Amino acid sequence: MSYHRGGDGKPKGFGFGGFQLMSKSERAAALPPPPSAALSKQGYSTMTSITENALSASWGIPKKRSKTEEEYFDEEDETPRLDYIPAPGSPSAVNKQEEESDEEDPLDAFMAGIESQMRSQAVKSSQESGEQDKSKGIRDDIEEEDVEESYYRYMEENPRAGIQEEESDVEIEYDEDGNPIAPKKSKYIDPLPPIDHTNIEYAEFVKNFYVEHQDIASLDENKVVDLRSTLGIRVSGANPPKPVTSFGHFGFDEPLMKAIRKSEYTQPTPIQAQAVPAALSGRDIIGIAKTGSGKTAAFIWPLLVHIMDQKELQVGDGPIGLILAPTRELSQQIYSEAKKFGKVYNINVVCAYGGGSKWEQSKALEEGAEIVVATPGRMIDLIKMKATNLQRVTFLVLDEADRMFDMGFEPQVRSICDHVRPDRQTLLFSATFKKKVEKLARDVLTDPIRIVHGEVGGEANEDVSQVVLVLLESNKLPWLIAHLVDFQSAGSVLIFIN
Repeated sequence: MSYHRGGDGKPKGFGFGGFQLMSKSERAAALPPPPSAALSKQGYSTMTSITENALSASWGIPKKRSKTEEEYFDEEDETPRLDYIPAPGSPSAVNKQEEESDEEDPLDAFMAGIESQMRSQAVKSSQESGEQDKSKGIRDDIEEEDVEESYYRYMEENPRAGIQEEESDVEIEYDEDGNPIAPKKSKYIDPLPPIDHTNIEYAEFVKNFYVEHQDIASLDENKVVDLRSTLGIRVSGANPPKPVTSFGHFGFDEPLMKAIRKSEYTQPTPIQAQAVPAALSGRDIIGIAKTGSGKTAAFIWPLLVHIMDQKELQVGDGPIGLILAPTRELSQQIYSEAKKFGKVYNINVVCAYGGGSKWEQSKALEEGAEIVVATPGRMIDLIKMKATNLQRVTFLVLDEADRMFDMGFEPQVRSICDHVRPDRQTLLFSATFKKKVEKLARDVLTDPIRIVHGEVGGEANEDVSQVVLVLLESNKLPWLIAHLVDFQSAGSVLIFIN
């Protein structure tokens, strides 16, 4: 930029290269006169024409026609041109992705450096801790493992974790109306793994609590045979106890006897008369009895006496008595009986079965329960999730073992029996005595007393009258409402809805 002065010494303006800045009056004097075309109708020069002629003369800008009103308002705003974005899947997009993938992300490089540094520190710490005592059971690969590393390790060990089958791989069945039928869930549950009882130190416990009454002790062998014949029971085994004829012969304390009288029991049933003295004596029992014979109370009453002789449960202890049943309905019936008599001694009872809330059942077990009534599958689930354990179980009952085998629970039942301490007391009850049940009895029972009430293999109770009435689905509820009063006047009513 150059600075120019006039002849009088006053500054004339600033110059940029070949251009020179002049004052406003000098520029006006240098402008040529406007042409006649720029005159208005009245002969005067318009301001627009003057400006255009001035600019074109001084800067070389061509003249521009003024816009009309319509052209001014119809003109659209010019928007900046956007960059070209290739469509997904196009060759341009693929090439662009390849170029971006070749460039290393600074954040990834930073995280990779941190990860390598942590690995080197983990290796160094593991080498330093190699001299520690191995008997403490410290898992360095887990305790020193980062969250992200543990995730990658889990995915390596379980490559199909979280992968769902495609809909095309699942065969969908439809009913008559065209509605999809939900596929049946697999009911098979893996049994518990084997356990070595030699590595576990169990506390000693007492089994025998039976004191024979004077009236029973005075019976000779012939009277005992006649009594068993009158009761309709057959007993086999080494040195079985004599049957009784009254609740007073059991030797129960007054609180339990009061609860028995309150339940309107008048005298022991045949299976109770022989099984209760045998169970109180600490013997293993095989009870073959038909439904409705009172076998539930036959193992509940001795179990209560057995529990009251042991120390109270500590935090984290499992049950003392475990009762396995095949179905939730039977489990709930046994639970009701155990709860009714267990409240005499403030004994907690928990019922666990499939279909119920695992969370609620696990919380009930964590609070402590001396008796657990459960189905085999749910019991295995609760043991695997560490909700309970079987280390304190000394009284094991298998109710309706034939039905558990028919439902396919043999591996689960055997695994549970194997997890209970070998010197436990075991009672097995069944309506039939099939070969599988007999083999299980030989494997899990020790020198048992076999008590048979009725005929072996008889499924139905001859004392129960069965009347079958086939009704339409729409007629079931009206028929039930019409006859419910008559049924209740005759006795108790049990309705199965599913």
